[in-house]
Amino acid sequence: MRAKLFVALSILVFIPCLAFAQKDVTLELEGRYWFTNLKGNFKVTEDGTGTNMDLKGDLRIEDEGYPEVRLTWYTGPKSKIRAAYTQASYDGDTDLQETIEFNGQTYNTGTRVETDLDIKYLRLGWAWQFIDIWKGKAKLGTLVEGKVFWVKGSLEAPDLSSPVKESEKFVFGLPTIGLAFDMNPHRMWNIFAEGSGMYAGSYGYTYEAEAGVKLIPIKILSILGGYRILEFKGKVEDAHIRARIYGPFVGMTVRF
Repeated sequence: MRAKLFVALSILVFIPCLAFAQKDVTLELEGRYWFTNLKGNFKVTEDGTGTNMDLKGDLRIEDEGYPEVRLTWYTGPKSKIRAAYTQASYDGDTDLQETIEFNGQTYNTGTRVETDLDIKYLRLGWAWQFIDIWKGKAKLGTLVEGKVFWVKGSLEAPDLSSPVKESEKFVFGLPTIGLAFDMNPHRMWNIFAEGSGMYAGSYGYTYEAEAGVKLIPIKILSILGGYRILEFKGKVEDAHIRARIYGPFVGMTVRF
């Protein structure tokens, strides 16, 4: 279903862009599909009691792939503003190897537990690539972003005589700073890389990095691929999560 939605989005944004082929590019709409791997742990306590659960080892959460949408506004030859949104949903189904406590509910050893972990990720940033390299064929500069994560986790034991389910959700956000690099060795090729992050003590941290290549057959269209890693740790009241999401991505952009 997600793959069909991604294809439909690609078609919808490609057809209208043909009418703008003669205009200068100021906006870029990008659709990606990210083939992710997930590692981390999750803990929700009540009265100070709770189990720090390994997402893979304890809950058997499976890896998935997800789409992402980005909108970039080129405010100048060296400056751009970007908004990006990703929504991921991970599932797990296992018989527990040890007793765990989650949000005040005890799940005993041997209990079948279904896990749902939803992560919504929104970011807004500004890149100012003020350093010219190789007579303007490459640019390097600062990247400042605000990143917000919405996290919801739930554990359900559906096979008990009295099924139980507990959920917890919270919001975690940080500003980040980093670097953005672009190189155009040929008019049909763009090599890009960026990274940003921030550490906020006991509240948590986040960092993110990616690198890839764009093929630009015509001015209004490009096809891209690369590798990306995102890690964040957030602690809000009685909830704690640390997650690393990483893997290759593919996508396409249209420009207006």
